[in-house]
Amino acid sequence: MRKATKLFLLFLVVGLVFGLAACKEDTPEEVTDLSVLSGWTDGGDGVYTFNTNTATELNVSYNKATFPNASMRSVEITKDLSVYKKLVITAEGMGSMQVRLETKDGTPAKQVGLNITAIKGTFEWNLSQLSDFMKKVNRVVIIAAPGKEASTGLLKITALTFSPEIADGFIINDGFNNIQTNVNEYNGTDATFNFNQKYESNDEGVYEISYSGTNAVIDYDKAAGMEWSFMINRVQGDFTDFNYAVFIIQGATGHKVLAKPNEYNAIESSIWLDGSEQALVINLTSLTLEQKNAITDFKIFIAAGLAPAAGQITIKQAFMTADYEYEEPVFEVNEYNGTDATFSLGNWYDGGDKVYTITPSGNAFEVDYAKKGDWNFMYALVDGDFSGFSKLEFEMTGQLNKTILLKVESTAGNYEKQFTFDGTKQVFTIDLTQMTTAQLEALNKVVMFAVPGGMGSGEFTIHSVTFKSSDYVVDSPWTSNDPGVYTFNGSVVNYTKGVGQHWSYMINTFNAEKVAGLNKMVIVLKGTAGKSILLKPNDLGALEQTVSFTNADPVTVTVEAASFTKLLIFAEPNTESVSGSFEIVSITLSYVPSENDLSKPVLFNDKWVANLATVYTFDFQANKTVVNYTKVNGQSWEWFRVVFNAKDTQGYNTLTITLKGTTGKRVLVKPNDSSALEKFVTFENDQPVTLTFTADQFMSIYMFGSPDLAPDTASFEILEAYLSYSADLLETWVENDPNTYEVVTLGSLTRVNYTKSDTQEWIFLKSTVTAKELEGLNTVTLVLKGTAGKSVMVKVNNSVERTVTFDGTNPVTVEVQIEAGITGVIIFAEPGTKSVSGSFDIISAMVSNKAIAS
Repeated sequence: MRKATKLFLLFLVVGLVFGLAACKEDTPEEVTDLSVLSGWTDGGDGVYTFNTNTATELNVSYNKATFPNASMRSVEITKDLSVYKKLVITAEGMGSMQVRLETKDGTPAKQVGLNITAIKGTFEWNLSQLSDFMKKVNRVVIIAAPGKEASTGLLKITALTFSPEIADGFIINDGFNNIQTNVNEYNGTDATFNFNQKYESNDEGVYEISYSGTNAVIDYDKAAGMEWSFMINRVQGDFTDFNYAVFIIQGATGHKVLAKPNEYNAIESSIWLDGSEQALVINLTSLTLEQKNAITDFKIFIAAGLAPAAGQITIKQAFMTADYEYEEPVFEVNEYNGTDATFSLGNWYDGGDKVYTITPSGNAFEVDYAKKGDWNFMYALVDGDFSGFSKLEFEMTGQLNKTILLKVESTAGNYEKQFTFDGTKQVFTIDLTQMTTAQLEALNKVVMFAVPGGMGSGEFTIHSVTFKSSDYVVDSPWTSNDPGVYTFNGSVVNYTKGVGQHWSYMINTFNAEKVAGLNKMVIVLKGTAGKSILLKPNDLGALEQTVSFTNADPVTVTVEAASFTKLLIFAEPNTESVSGSFEIVSITLSYVPSENDLSKPVLFNDKWVANLATVYTFDFQANKTVVNYTKVNGQSWEWFRVVFNAKDTQGYNTLTITLKGTTGKRVLVKPNDSSALEKFVTFENDQPVTLTFTADQFMSIYMFGSPDLAPDTASFEILEAYLSYSADLLETWVENDPNTYEVVTLGSLTRVNYTKSDTQEWIFLKSTVTAKELEGLNTVTLVLKGTAGKSVMVKVNNSVERTVTFDGTNPVTVEVQIEAGITGVIIFAEPGTKSVSGSFDIISAMVSNKAIAS
């Protein structure tokens, strides 16, 4: 029995060994990406011309002639494709294509249809549920303009790659098809491209389209709420040589027709119908060649911005051409010369809706208006670098309780503010310090909206609109911290310090409204030779400066900070029983635009300086700094530090330091030499510790090894130390329309209650954080929670939208990245739905700078 048992165990062990060996041999190799570019061939109909056919690019032009489904083919694939989870397709050009996965055993192919434009796009075809089918695939086939004859185009494919990773970009599935079918195709050769056919109503029932010979006849009936309904005309082709798109239109007097290609709002054009035959001309010359070739449609808005509205128009021609003679309206631009201390505007124009009648009256402008839509506007064009100005002042007189929205626009972002007239001459101010330097350098328009968001008529007077600096001369009274120490006689300060009054000071607390946005202080002083004073702006040690007088000449001190609230002056600091006097010649606050690129962190881990070189030494390495210290008795609070130039750190509000040291040892980090910011670190288990600090600005960082302990010797590592910028939006939300959203702060989250009426499908909540505060940031991250079945839409930069539906239990994270940067965020509760109420929670809301995957 024992022998039998031993024999059984022997076979069992041998079996396990062989089993393990077999498992080891069957372990699959690491799966890597498989590209199927290179080696493509025409399917036999001679439709395709291969311009480039390499492992990095397939560039092919096609002319379908009489072959609607002519194809081109990849080389045969012998590898088992069942291990791949997606096919990544990156393409650009002019046309469309069907991508097919064909099999070796006749199993029906799977396919997707893709519309291709001059703007490069990447699609990730999800194959994760198709492993059985993928085992049979042996070729990729492409049909350009599937199902079409006499179609021409160009395809440039730079990725056609099978990947083992899960699809996580623009995900498409089997059967996906976004190829436009009702399209006017340009043949690529004619001098004029006529496309006055194949119109569609974007909103069902609004536009009824019929054709009479070569004319397109459009009957329209727009109900309330359909102000911006449109019809669409889809086009395709190489539009490189065309500079104008022209619509020849005739229709009843009084309605506006507006047209634009794609979403190119900057070149949209409009006319007001007068009953005659009129030309609506879109000038394409400001578009790049890539943008021209990316045009896929024209949107036509009839009675634009107006509803209800009904009528009929006839579009007699619609064409694109290289040259077109027409009288383009001339608008005078207010050009700033870049040097004057102030700059005033004239040359005001109606926004194109014939709402504002603007009449010059001496140096003023009398304005009468009768609104046709909620957002009719008037404007003045400007050109120049306005980054040296800090405010725009509007001196105006308007009717009692009427409102006006004032706005400055630039290609890099806008800023606006609403005001109410009181019937007298008033000065309204837009704070330009809330805009970025890039925005101020690119200002191109100043805009006015009378009765913003509503209808009405009235009048107002523009007395002046002037760009100015916000220099403020401090004229508020000084007070002595210790009674009687400091006395004031005009600009002269007398002081008498008694015993124990080493640190007596005088203080001036600034008017917050007058100094808002000002970041530079210039102090001019006179004093007695041999005497000194200490200046301490904001009562902040990092900003303090000592002035020692050597003669009777004025001494000028300049201090820069994110903002100023107060100034403390210590006569003969740290000295008692002295007296004397000095003169404050002037103290002026002004605004200096920040030029820091907040998208780039300020790295300073190689900038540390010891107070005493006998205590601290540094080993600056590529990826860390090693700090060694030896303290003797009396050196408990010996330190080392980094001191920044104020201009270099302006705008940065976040400090990150990561430390690593011996278990049980301590370090004190003290930003700005401020006790309110300081943090102690005790090292444990050889683990790195990351500290994050936030402040309006960082002027210095002090560090203490083994604080309050001497003698002592040790070392620790600073793994990273940098300044960056981030914006917390959590407590910045306000309603855009009154009595719609209620924002309540509940501890660490913000609760939003909302009530929408029967006309408020699209009311929204907005963050009050300005574009200036978001400069350099490219990522919005919101964590939201709400009632099951309810939804919200997050809209970033007024362009990118994300809609989420709550399950009532789990928070939902919404992240939007925009490489060009974030300029604003708004939220719609139950978008597109009226007469509802509810609530949701904003658990966190941050804007930061993150790497964007290419």
